[in-house]
Amino acid sequence: MSTEEGGYAAAAAQRLRLTGICRQLGKIAEQIGDTGAESLVSDILQRMDTDAFYVMVVGDFKRGKSTFVNALLGAQVLPVKAVPATAVITEVKFGDSPAAQLWKEDAVSPEPVDPERLVELITVNNKAHGQRNPYVKAEVIWPLELCRNNVVLVDSPGLNDHESRDEITLGYLRKADAVIFLQHAIAPMSMDETQFLSSYLEAYDPFFVFTYFDAIDDHERGEVTAAARHRITALRGEERDAGRFFFVDGKTALRARITGDTAEYNSSGVAALESALEHYLATERHKVKILAPARALRGLARELDRNLPHELAMLDSRTGELERRWESAQQPLRELQAQARQITMDVDNQTRMLQERVENLLGGFLAAVADEAPVVAADVALTTKLGMNPLKLKERVEQVAGEIAAGTAKRIEEKVAQWVSGSLEPVIAQDLEKLAERLNAELGSFEARLDQLRVDLTGVTGAAAAGERQQEPPLTRFLAGVGGFVLGGVAGGMMGAQFGVKEALRALLPTMAIAMVWLFTPFGLPTLIAGLVIQGIVQSNMAGGRLETKMREAVGREMATQIRLEAPKQARAAAKSFTDETMRPITESVNSGLSSRIEELTRSVAAAQETREQGADAVDRRRIELKQLDEQLRRTGEDLDDLVDDLVRM
Repeated sequence: MSTEEGGYAAAAAQRLRLTGICRQLGKIAEQIGDTGAESLVSDILQRMDTDAFYVMVVGDFKRGKSTFVNALLGAQVLPVKAVPATAVITEVKFGDSPAAQLWKEDAVSPEPVDPERLVELITVNNKAHGQRNPYVKAEVIWPLELCRNNVVLVDSPGLNDHESRDEITLGYLRKADAVIFLQHAIAPMSMDETQFLSSYLEAYDPFFVFTYFDAIDDHERGEVTAAARHRITALRGEERDAGRFFFVDGKTALRARITGDTAEYNSSGVAALESALEHYLATERHKVKILAPARALRGLARELDRNLPHELAMLDSRTGELERRWESAQQPLRELQAQARQITMDVDNQTRMLQERVENLLGGFLAAVADEAPVVAADVALTTKLGMNPLKLKERVEQVAGEIAAGTAKRIEEKVAQWVSGSLEPVIAQDLEKLAERLNAELGSFEARLDQLRVDLTGVTGAAAAGERQQEPPLTRFLAGVGGFVLGGVAGGMMGAQFGVKEALRALLPTMAIAMVWLFTPFGLPTLIAGLVIQGIVQSNMAGGRLETKMREAVGREMATQIRLEAPKQARAAAKSFTDETMRPITESVNSGLSSRIEELTRSVAAAQETREQGADAVDRRRIELKQLDEQLRRTGEDLDDLVDDLVRM
């Protein structure tokens, strides 16, 4: 894969530039003595050092995902079988030498394994269909050029094979920067694939990859590609996914990589996908990832720059004057601390209200959708015929009941996902926009009082131009420490003073689905219904057609009852999961920001007093040091201004 200007190389250069600025700002904070700012810079730097572009390969089972990833690797590393194979999430990262390691749930460190044993260890045990693999994640280290550019390639378990593997894939989907949605070129956009695309990929711009293109005759390929495009554009619109359709031959690509045949690899269609993926990651996602920390650091640099003139003035104050002013400042300081506590309580209350709102809306919807279960069950398409062979009756009844229950659950899942994105998400967006506006006002008032307290202590006014402060809203600076390297979800939207609807869906939909995974499974109904039906046969000797109708009625009725009973608990769990993953980190960051600003004021007074006690020479040295730091901050701020401007223009 190329790294020409405008691609990964340009993105890496901007990332390196921001990392350098971040390190410089951390050193300045350390020399000033502002431990809160120093810790914040360290957190951002750590995220920047470890963050990567996550490219996730998803799709229904047996669509050639592992063959496709193996083609990129140039070796048969991941399991490929004629039955569902991959049982765990597999991350592929760059390394000069091939290696592999496996993670168990709650393990503090991975288990190194021979890459040649990986297929054996992460393959689905098809004889124990409902059994979880003991491992939750595999990491493959491979000299893959794609991954050299800070890209992590993720192979996922096949969807719709087992609910536990669906849960694994949905859980990981939240961190994906790009999604490669694999489908079979001969039969694209099945009902399950259509449901997954509309329910869980609405917030993404997937790369649609159609495998097994080699199995289609040349004279039929035009018709097949047109039909596949039409099915997706009919669902998502004509223009949205332009340039994102790729028809590939995974086996040919794998063979070409192994033999080093560049021409054959290019003809497979995979090379074109790699090029489009590079452009997307190095421009759109790179901008999203790096703009948030750049803006946060710019706000932090200005915060530090505003404080320096006050510390200089405290050094130059007359003997006893600083102590008298500090004594007078104790009451305003207590009032400022009280205001900080009030803001903290307000954020906690708003979070609790948001959680209750989500819980009530979702609970009401689930109760309503329960009424639709019998209607849905009546229309589920069946592949299994009952028959009346008494030797196979129980087995067939369980199969049919299972199909009815699974089809009903899948349709209800789709209804829930559509409601979340179409009805719940706009309500949450509106609430969060109001919360962001409210927090900006409260934090702005807090900062204004803090500035006035500094003025009362030092007599210095106009330490920073008012226009500079307005460039970054207060909330942007306070959220600098919240997983903010990825401008996504609630934090990213709020940092921009506008809620990021599209980005928020990345977290909202999978979070809801995982929290309500029970709802989307047949919860033992096939066995229950089979027992009831067989009892009914014995009692009334029902015919096949009537028997199927009774089964549909029984499944629909029982699912409706179960959903009504579980709706309050499921809604409560989903609402809590949403606020825990999105709002709690924001609350903690705001609280930490309030405390650190008050602590920095106290520190600066104590530092000035201590320096003055050491004598005139110590005061002179500290004065020179602070003036040098002031100049460094000015240059750092200019560098950040230039970088932010460059990113905005991308």
